[in-house]
This record gives sequence, structure tokens and C-alpha cells, in this order.
Amino acid sequence: MGSRDGPDQVMAGFPTIQLDTTLVELYHRARPKNGHLRLGFVFCGVNTSLDLGPAFLRNAKYLYQDGPFASAPRQDLTPDNTGLQKSLAMKYLSLIPQRDAFIAGLKAPVFLFHLKQTEEQMAHDRREAETTISVLHPLQRPELVFCPGPASIPIKAHGIDKLAYKVVLDDLEAYPLTHDLDTHWYLNSKASLAHSGLPTPRAEIIDAEGFAEAAGSCCELCAKDQTDSSSMNFIPAGCTGIRGKWYNEQAARIMHAVEHHPVPFVVKTQQTFGGAGTWVIRSEQQKKDILKDLSGNNDSILRKLLSQVTASNCHLNPGSIIITDMVENPIADYGLTFFVTASGGAVFLAASEQMTDGDNAWIGSTINYTGQLRLEEKFNDLIGRTTAWVGKHGYYGPVGIDILETKTAGETASHTGESTAYHIVDLNVRTSGSLALPLLKGHFTSRGLNCASSFSITAKGGRKDFIQNWKSEFESGRMFILSWYEDLEAGSSIADVVVGGEDEKALQEQMKRVRDATEEVTF
Repeated sequence: MGSRDGPDQVMAGFPTIQLDTTLVELYHRARPKNGHLRLGFVFCGVNTSLDLGPAFLRNAKYLYQDGPFASAPRQDLTPDNTGLQKSLAMKYLSLIPQRDAFIAGLKAPVFLFHLKQTEEQMAHDRREAETTISVLHPLQRPELVFCPGPASIPIKAHGIDKLAYKVVLDDLEAYPLTHDLDTHWYLNSKASLAHSGLPTPRAEIIDAEGFAEAAGSCCELCAKDQTDSSSMNFIPAGCTGIRGKWYNEQAARIMHAVEHHPVPFVVKTQQTFGGAGTWVIRSEQQKKDILKDLSGNNDSILRKLLSQVTASNCHLNPGSIIITDMVENPIADYGLTFFVTASGGAVFLAASEQMTDGDNAWIGSTINYTGQLRLEEKFNDLIGRTTAWVGKHGYYGPVGIDILETKTAGETASHTGESTAYHIVDLNVRTSGSLALPLLKGHFTSRGLNCASSFSITAKGGRKDFIQNWKSEFESGRMFILSWYEDLEAGSSIADVVVGGEDEKALQEQMKRVRDATEEVTF
């Protein structure tokens, strides 16, 4: 069982972590005239596959495709699958929001959501989050506010003027927000990057035309299938009514485009995170495999996706499939993070290098603090162009762009037709997984650690066990926990950890030791 010690007992004797700046300070810098407003933050993740709990329903309007959506059989995407539901809730309701809460800033209200509404569960949720932020300097600790779900965020009780959020939740429509939900969802969509005029690989966008009518207006099979919220307005393979006809027409257009696109290429759904919903096709056999996965039986990706295109969201084109050219022979993979201001400027934060697993899922980032000035100058033009694009849509706040660099310009065709060696392959208009790294520069460099990395792990046991195994690293400030959640029933934990090294060689050695003793977390 996990520790019942309070935060001060668990983390006693370790260095206090002090950030160079915080999100609250960056927001005030980005829009000084709103400095008097009290911002609240919602950093959780969301999906359209499965309710995360009775008070946290899946998104039905603003669609997101995560790993289970793309790969799990439909019969597994129900509330009866308590194992999958708990796994997703641990990641989306605790692991991700803790990571961003860590950098939120002094007394910033961060709204978190309980996995379950039992007294024991709620106490555990709170203890895990409070223990994580207890290592922060007291003048940088956020205010953690727990509530059952996004439909019951107590903004009035906490004097909140506006909510800033990471990803769009359906239930956020009821609150005053820093940004319009439709616009923010669009800016993070894969199609928006192709429309942006930014240097991105040549892309073909296949939009779904129209939407799936309500199940009750179709055939007996459709009406019978709608048993609970997890049905996702599903169009079963045996449907012979108007919905089945619509699905077949849309799927045929998409399948034709994929089938006739020369390899290599990349297939993406509109809204993904953590590398899910993206398939890299390098051979004719892989093309055959993705064609099989895309369409056909009740578990196919397109059937699950297109069934959720409804009258309420069709204007967003959430069912689009994007086919892009593959970047040829990349020599580097960068993740840029910066903060867009309301006046049209940008605060450069960092250029980190991305780490992915064998399935292209993001698992972490590394940064070399000594090379940041050179990288800022290298990517200054791209940052300026990206800032102008998102600013045109009224956005200010954190932005991340993923860039693949090629040895020579024009080696990969750009969607804009320009010749470039820097290809934006993803645009994240939100807090990114690597955002903490630049804000920790002073902590590491003051200890002679010029490189750092943050990455997700699965570890046996609880937080105290992990800390004991790496006690010297924690005591020296070389390692600390950015987010942690222990599954008391399974006797294991998921976490984001940060480690530092004197140089890149020392960092890689330290990372290898940690990763050899743990497993990866993917989304």
C-alpha cells in the first residue's frame, strides 16, 4: 500500500525547487492589461473513447483521438472496462495536470478532478498532487482545487475571472475563458497546420462531407446499439439505413486517397496528442495494414471516428484524415516552446530534443542549456511566423512546435512550396510536455548540470520506494518528481521525472539507468 505520510514527511531533506519563472508570470507578461484578472487553470487531458468517471464524461463535441481510440476494440471502450478507465483517468486527471500545475505559479488556482468520489480515493488524489508540489519554493506553489468533474468547477467560490485550459473539454462552454473553444480546437488540429502557411510537409486533407444523423432516425440496428454514453452515436457495420450509406461514402473517399498515395507517407487524424492517431507508412505492406485498420469491421478507426461527426461539431471537420509526405532523412528533431503575447511578440523559452518510442509516441524531451541562444537565433524566423499565425486568431499563451530538420533545404516538399530544411510536423497551441525544462534552467545550471530531461515512467511500488532507490540523486537536486500517481491496488505508479547531467553524455547515462529500472508510459 502507498504511504499515508503527508507531503512534508515524504519529501523532507531534499532541495527546494525554484523555477526561473511561472505560467502566471508569463500570462501577465503576455497581456499586462489583464494583470488584475484572476486566472484559473484546467490542465487535464480528455478523450472521446471512454468516460473517465461518472462526473467526467468523454468529449462528444470536441473530438480527440488517443491510443485506445485508435487501437482498442470497441467492446473495450465501455464503462464496464474499469481497468482501462482507471488507467486513462490516472494519466489524464492526475499525471498530466500535476506536470503543468508544477509550473503554474504562486497561488494559481489549478482545478483537478477526482478519479472516484469515495473518501479514500479523494484523499489519495489530493495527497499525490500535494506531495508533488511540496518540493517547490513556497512562493511558487499553486493552489490545488479538487472537484468532481468539469461541469462543477467552483470558479465563483475562488474568485476566478477567466479559465485557461490545456485541451478543450465539452463542459468548459459554461465558463468565462481566455480563448474561444472552437478557435482553440481548430488551432491544434492537424488541418490547421496545413492551412497556416508555415513550412510543413506537403499535405492532402480529406474532409468528411456532412455528418452522421442521430441513430433514432436510421434503422433498427442503429437504434438498438445506442445503450449508453459510450455508444458514441456508433454506426454499426450492418447498418443499411441513411447513416450506413453516409459512412460508406465518406470512408470510400478516404480509403481511395490513402490507397493511391505513394509510399512513404504519414496518416493522421485531426486531433491527437502524445503521438496517437498518427501512422507512419514506409512500405506497401504497411499501407495494406493501415487500409485494413482504417475501415471494415466495427473496430475500424474510421467507423469509430466518423460515427462521432454530428450536427454539433461538423463545422470543425473533426472527421478529417490528413495525409502528409514523410520528411526525408531528418538529422534532428526539435521541440520549440515559447509564449505568445497579446501584442504579437513571443517569449522564447527553449528548444529541446524529442524522444519517441518505436511507435512514434512521445515519451520525453531533453535540453542542453548551453546551446539555447544559438537555437533561438536558428529558429527565430519560424517562431515569428508561428506567433503571427496563432495571434491572427486572437490567441496568446504557450505554444509548442515540433520541427524535423533535414541536411539540405528542399529535400522534402513543403506544403507552401518553399524550399526549407526546417519542417514543422506538429503545432501544439497549449502547454507542452517539455515546458517545465526551460523554467528549470537555474535549478540545474547552478549545480553544474548543463543538460536535463523530463520523461514518463511506470515504476513498481510507490513514491517513497522510488525516492529511496535514487536517494543520492534526489538529495543533490539531480533528480526530482514532476508528477506522480500510485495505483494502490496494482502496487505500481506512473510518473514524470526530471533528471540533470553535467553534459549530454552524463545525462544519457543517468537517463539510461532510470529507464532500465522502469517502463515507459504512452498515451
